Amino acid sequence: MRGVGLCVLHVFAGAPLVDLGHGLDWEEAHHAVEDAHRRAEKIAPELHVRSQVVLGGPAETLIRRSAEAGLVVLGKRGRGGFRDLLAGSVALQVAGHALCPVVLAHAGWRPPIDDREIVVGADREAALRAAFAEADLRGVRLRAIHAWRPIMPAGPSGLTPMTFAELEQNEEKTLARTLAPWRERHPGVRVVESAMCDSSRHALTEASRTAELLVIGAREHFGDYTLALGTTAYAVVHHVACPVLIAREHGRHHVDEPEENRAVSGSASSDGL
Repeated sequence: MRGVGLCVLHVFAGAPLVDLGHGLDWEEAHHAVEDAHRRAEKIAPELHVRSQVVLGGPAETLIRRSAEAGLVVLGKRGRGGFRDLLAGSVALQVAGHALCPVVLAHAGWRPPIDDREIVVGADREAALRAAFAEADLRGVRLRAIHAWRPIMPAGPSGLTPMTFAELEQNEEKTLARTLAPWRERHPGVRVVESAMCDSSRHALTEASRTAELLVIGAREHFGDYTLALGTTAYAVVHHVACPVLIAREHGRHHVDEPEENRAVSGSASSDGL
């Protein structure tokens, strides 16, 4: 869809050998990436695919390579899905610190054939930018979710408390104002506005069950990758049912980049990610 090439990357985390050509693990790494290369060509015969095996730390390598990519895609193997993405995992480190958008997808997922929809958490500009671009590119509906909680006053304030209906109407107007400039930039995208009294984590996770992509925003870089994702994003990636695209406020945006500068990277590392 993007008109770019795919780089299938396997990061070999073993210790460098004197003669890498005779190391069994090194040969297995090459077999793995060659198999992935063939699968990619079978899925999209017209796609230009290249593959590499490189030495290094998986997370550090992928974060460094993200500076030259338009998108980094990682998968998690195993029956546990994202519940197995514990603190310290490659996926969370890359998602928290990559310089371009990151997609996390788990094994066995297949995109819906009918009623296609992208879901976005409408609380961050980066997420809205990426979600509208993706919906425009794919020609699918976009559901923008604004989850809110009523704030109860701590004591007498002299203000007349709002009814639930008034609060709900106010939040719907807030969402509409947030989406207005993005609707103007992407007039071809059909948007469903969902302002709901719920936690962001629950609302987004539930909406992901029937979506083909969930888009969320990450915070700016911090020293700890959990903080870089933010508490909501960190929770969502552990329970989301569909692939999740994590966008950042500043950095490269794959749809808006000149074609010659864009690339998509897929990864397979020694720990199965």
